[in-house]
Amino acid sequence: MKKYLSFFKLRLNIALQYRAAAIGGMFTQFFWAIMQILIYQAFYRVVTSENISLEQLISYIWLKQAFYSIISAGTDVEIRDMIEKGNISYELCKPTNIYWMWYFKTLANKIAGGFLKSIPILIVAPLLPAGLYLNAPAGILEFILFLISLFLGIALMAGIMNIFYISLFYTMSGKGTASIFYAIVEFFGGTFVPIALMPSFWQSLCYMLPFSLAADLPFRIYSGSISLNSSCFFIVMQIVWLLIITISGTLITNKRLKKVVIQGG
Repeated sequence: MKKYLSFFKLRLNIALQYRAAAIGGMFTQFFWAIMQILIYQAFYRVVTSENISLEQLISYIWLKQAFYSIISAGTDVEIRDMIEKGNISYELCKPTNIYWMWYFKTLANKIAGGFLKSIPILIVAPLLPAGLYLNAPAGILEFILFLISLFLGIALMAGIMNIFYISLFYTMSGKGTASIFYAIVEFFGGTFVPIALMPSFWQSLCYMLPFSLAADLPFRIYSGSISLNSSCFFIVMQIVWLLIITISGTLITNKRLKKVVIQGG
């Protein structure tokens, strides 16, 4: 485990060096949040939702945009190229488990991107005029559960991303697979449309899958749109899904590496 933590620290330091990209992404997420809030304000003038109030939705939007790098399904180009061009052969020569190397690299990239982009947004958003600002947490317990859920969500999303990388062992190319994977994760995770605003059927389907636990749950806990009992239940589900995804991912990777095909030249 020590070597994977060292690799994690190394990738974290490398990712933190891309400050210009982080600043550009921060401004993009900030103005995208403002635009979404204005759209939903117009929506709530016509009809309201029993699942989430406008104030809760505004907090949900701000947090989703602030931590978008953490909850998004953007793939790592370096890992994709490693598999598609055959450079994975060098990784297989190292005395490490390739699944966990990819896992900690993805984890480091998400934490670094989320850290650089979220802090300025979280500082500015609460200072905006009424109707646009980020509200305080629903309560102290909600805030504590939010932090726990966010941490588990990062770990879970890293495991979900590894599913895509494992699939490249079978497809050998991620061009089409990446688009399908991105659409599935983003939709069922509530990134396109908040799950609380979806029809009942789609809500039930989303909550059966692990994507919402990583990209939707932490922000709903913060805003108070779900009860404390439900929050604790879904946090337990986060842990269960994290174990299922990482254990199965490790087993599938080890099995596939026994007859992996190296392409490239």
